[in-house]
Amino acid sequence: MTRYRPSAVPVAAVLLAAAAGACAPPPTLAPLPALSPSPEQSALSPSAAAAQAAQAAQGAAASAAAQPSPSASPAATGAGTVVSLVSVGRLGPILVDDQGRTLYLYGADSSTRSTCAEECAAAWPALLTLGDPVAGAGVDEGLLGAAQRGDGTAQVLYKGHPLYRCAADRVSGDTAGQESEEYAGVWYAVNALGDPVRGG
Repeated sequence: MTRYRPSAVPVAAVLLAAAAGACAPPPTLAPLPALSPSPEQSALSPSAAAAQAAQAAQGAAASAAAQPSPSASPAATGAGTVVSLVSVGRLGPILVDDQGRTLYLYGADSSTRSTCAEECAAAWPALLTLGDPVAGAGVDEGLLGAAQRGDGTAQVLYKGHPLYRCAADRVSGDTAGQESEEYAGVWYAVNALGDPVRGG
């Protein structure tokens, strides 16, 4: 006697066949996907590994760029030039720069705007400042000021007079420019009141 053996066809296939009609062949079921990756899938190829490493590096760079950089210490904004009063020989107390060099006014200047340029400016450099001029010892802060020159720099003023140095003065205490007549004008050292020093 032949024993009944259960069919090896899955129940789902039988049901599908019945639904499709008795003459239809039973559908072929797709195999279930593997639960674990094959060794070929789990191991990255060299090119894939390189691409993954590059992507990780890009991500790290982007993250670093997004982080705020440490705030740098603010750059020096350029403190104003210091003008002081020092007694120099027979001229008495006169204006000097921060290195003790004598400062002069130009008799040909009739306003706060300098008329000394080019060759004149080479022989008589303007006293420039990067900020508001600073009053040193003996100087009246209220008389200090600054005016823009033709080249855009700022020149120190005292009582409205543009101030200059003399290129011939090498060290503090030199007064080679005193009462020089050059470039259609006379050059004078300046006293505490902002007036020209005559004689001496």
